[in-house]
Amino acid sequence: MNALLPGVFCWATALLSTGAVAAAMAGEADETGTGQRLAAGDVVMQETDSSEAGGTARMQILVRAPAKAIWKVVVSCDLAFAFVEGLQECEVLEEGEGRALVHQVVKKGWPIPTHDFVFESLRQPYHRIDFHLVRGNLKAMTGSWLFSETANGTLVDHEMRVQPQMPVPRFIVRRNISRGMPDLLACVRGLAGGSLSGEGARQDLDRCPGDPPPVQVQ
Repeated sequence: MNALLPGVFCWATALLSTGAVAAAMAGEADETGTGQRLAAGDVVMQETDSSEAGGTARMQILVRAPAKAIWKVVVSCDLAFAFVEGLQECEVLEEGEGRALVHQVVKKGWPIPTHDFVFESLRQPYHRIDFHLVRGNLKAMTGSWLFSETANGTLVDHEMRVQPQMPVPRFIVRRNISRGMPDLLACVRGLAGGSLSGEGARQDLDRCPGDPPPVQVQ
């Protein structure tokens, strides 16, 4: 069963253009050292914002696997139980060329209420996925995945904005940004078989927050 799984409480905001991605990975001017950090296996946080009203963020990771392999992980309901923290249910309501409608239930424990929602994903295989809330007990949810193949691997750029209906303690929002989203991206890399080394694969899969035990995509 397949569908876009965005990692609902791993937040993000603005897409990096494909040209800028290629430039950074080609080793052109990179004053912040982003290219070096990505090559070392880090999850790089580009933009974040948090408040009791919700959070936004954008993060990047380099994956030593084709975009198609990463795509198979991101759109898998089955594998989402490994990389989406607190995922209780995942059901594809509709699926067709370039579009899917997905129902998810995410329970992360007190003080965050259980979230039950439906979102639509619009797909451009194997380049980009955009998603947005259709209905449910979230106030807002939008975001995207961008897959840019380079000579060094596939650069994955994930962005998301989430606003719950009820305020959430700010420290919870900050925790989800600083820990939840990097763990999700590292887990996706491990599941896609795109870790930067054998030891890196073990470390990536150890960061998977959920069950079942992660199995690499073949």
